[in-house]
Amino acid sequence: MDNKFQHNQKFFSRLSLLYGDMDRAWEKAAAAYGFKCTGCAESCCETEFYHYTYIEKDYLLWGMNTLDHGTIKQVLFRAEQVNKQRGITEKRNKRIRIMCPLNENNLCMIYKFRPMICRLHGIPHELHKPFSEPLISPGCDAGAELFNEKGYIKFDRTPFYSKMAGIEMDYRKTKGKSKKIKQTIAQMLISY
Repeated sequence: MDNKFQHNQKFFSRLSLLYGDMDRAWEKAAAAYGFKCTGCAESCCETEFYHYTYIEKDYLLWGMNTLDHGTIKQVLFRAEQVNKQRGITEKRNKRIRIMCPLNENNLCMIYKFRPMICRLHGIPHELHKPFSEPLISPGCDAGAELFNEKGYIKFDRTPFYSKMAGIEMDYRKTKGKSKKIKQTIAQMLISY
């Protein structure tokens, strides 16, 4: 598996730098609210998030190489189970909350390699799309009281999305990928 990702190092370095910027900005905004994510009953690790970039998928799969063989087998088994359960409920036109296959004892096993939405979720934020009003999200329920008490503290995701789009475009050109991607972490893991 390592050899498959050898030629991706320059892209992985760019992504890692962007992730560092995201983490610092998130931590700064969270600190301004006095918010610390310590896990909760509505764990975002149970949310069906979709991911839209090949670079993040490959970076996540590369991160799997940091786990031992037995753990990888367990993660892949759990990913299959999650995909089956989501497939059943999808046919019934329902959504379920189910734990991410990479979560072990309420911690991400490859935290350093987690995708953008896992990094940016939780605190109130804004997103600016061309020719429209900014989209403003209130943040997660776990911090709602703090967020309401402090009032909105500016956290603009737009620059991160723009930089991610640039990395993804360059990565797709290099890899010759033109199709769009929309996958959950469990769906991405199956290709490991």
